Order: sequence, then structure tokens, then C-alpha cells
Amino acid sequence: MTGHVEDSIKFSLRKNGFPDKKVRLPFKAVYKSCKENDTSLTEVLENLKAEEIFGKMSGDYIEFSSLEKQNNSAKTQAGESPDVNGPADGFGISDATEFEEMAKQAMSNMTPEELDEIKARVDNMSEEEKQNIMKMFSQQFNK
Repeated sequence: MTGHVEDSIKFSLRKNGFPDKKVRLPFKAVYKSCKENDTSLTEVLENLKAEEIFGKMSGDYIEFSSLEKQNNSAKTQAGESPDVNGPADGFGISDATEFEEMAKQAMSNMTPEELDEIKARVDNMSEEEKQNIMKMFSQQFNK
């Protein structure tokens, strides 16, 4: 039911001015929706990324921006002229340390039951699924 979660996110984004504006949605609500629809947040974010909707963690929120907004923001922060041709980091993670910190923060807000469910999901993943996740993180950190 990945599509249902994505459609719900896209509806909320449009309602709040996306793609002209960056929109922040509460992490817990998005995570809960994924959990209720038996899908992974990573998969939802990847599917949205394919539609040029980029989500990155920002505190207790996931901040969504369009490709143009994503690139303009990155270029502006780097002091470069913004354009839409550069790469965009869909997760807003620059290195493994930042990812680890983000994961610790997210996990600190979870109940023991939620942590057990995540562990069970990982334990039930096929080797191929685990390899795909590792490949995705590797690609994000080795840019």
C-alpha cells in the first residue's frame, strides 16, 4: 500500500503550497502512516524522489522540496548560482556520522514496541533487500 501513503503525502504537500514552497510534515505522523500501511519510509521516500519530491530529516519533521527548490537551496548555501542541473541529496544526509545522529534521534523518540517492530522487520528482510538498503546508503555517502 505504498501508493496510499505517497498519495496522502502528495495531497498534504499540495495543500500546503508545494512545489512552490518547501513543506514540513511531522516525522511521527508519516512514520505511523507507513507502519499502518505496512510499508517502509525509505521506500516511500524513494518513490517520491522518483517524482522529484525530495524529503530530508529536519528535527522532528521531514522537509519536502521540489528538485528546483532542492538545487537552488544547495547552490545558494554553497555560494553558487542556482540551477536545476546539479545532483540533489534526497535525504539531506552528507555523511555516515550525520546519518547515525539522525537515526539515534529518531530512535530516541520511539517506544520499545516500535523499536522491536523495526528490528523484526529488518530480521525478516531478505538478503537482497538488506543489500539494496546498504547500496542506497553507500551511494548517498559516497557522492
